Amino acid sequence: MTERTLVVILCETRAGHITFERFRRHVLDVFDADLALCVAENDREDRSNPFYRAADHVWTSPEYDDWGVGIERYTPNIHPRWRELAEFGPQWLGGVRTDPPHPGSGGILWFFRAFLRHQIAEAGLTDHYDRFIITRSDFVHEIPVPPPELVDNRYVWIPAGESHGGYTDRFISCPAAHIDQALAVTELFTADPSTTAELMRGRTWNPERILKHVYDTSGLSDIVRPMPYTMYSIREEGGHTSWAAGRYSEELGLYVKYPTELRSARFARAVLRGGDWTATRFTVVTAVQQVRVGLRWLTRPFRRPPRSRG
Repeated sequence: MTERTLVVILCETRAGHITFERFRRHVLDVFDADLALCVAENDREDRSNPFYRAADHVWTSPEYDDWGVGIERYTPNIHPRWRELAEFGPQWLGGVRTDPPHPGSGGILWFFRAFLRHQIAEAGLTDHYDRFIITRSDFVHEIPVPPPELVDNRYVWIPAGESHGGYTDRFISCPAAHIDQALAVTELFTADPSTTAELMRGRTWNPERILKHVYDTSGLSDIVRPMPYTMYSIREEGGHTSWAAGRYSEELGLYVKYPTELRSARFARAVLRGGDWTATRFTVVTAVQQVRVGLRWLTRPFRRPPRSRG
């Protein structure tokens, strides 16, 4: 039986007129996938862009002034003092009103995972799809992602790069049997924060480390596997961003949000050289990218963990 895949664009549809055609060829067509948008309702969302025209499912959420309100709405049994975990920073709850405040958009990401989890369950989509791929719209895909025969659907696949001490939140391929578990990040907020604090104290936290912490705790990390990092995020001039503004590329005429992504994607393109993915190319690209990530972290200056106030 043919595997059925749903690709989900999370949070926003940015830069669609630039990225969509390559996204269609190099992601949707590779997996013969349907498309879903799980996004906010705001003035930046242009419903005439090609992502909307191609979408089989569209789920929209109000734009919250405090995304913690949305997290509370879509997280059953959330602990009333869950925001106290903001003490363990520095930047994984951005968008949620906390003391101390966090920069960035980490809290918005957790909301949209909870919101998507709700939508998938309500629509019974795990009965209709075998695989879920969750990603973003502002990725440039210059080459195809590895095909399903190399991305075994018994495992959760996360690109080897941009890990920042954990798992990147920018792309994941997950079997339907584990998608609820993969999206259940806000379950972190259902326990007494005093208990959770014992697990978090003494470390610096960012969205990538939070994601890995949740997967480690739930046992999902046992089936996580690395895959090639084949894409890079861009921003057009004047384009919205909640975190990295990027560096302008004269070659591309665009802002590259994360230059390390571009280097990883160009390395993968060089290995492919216009050919198809093979098991050997998959392994080589992934291994080299993992080594590069390890070297970047080994050469970072030592940083003292934040002092606990508890």
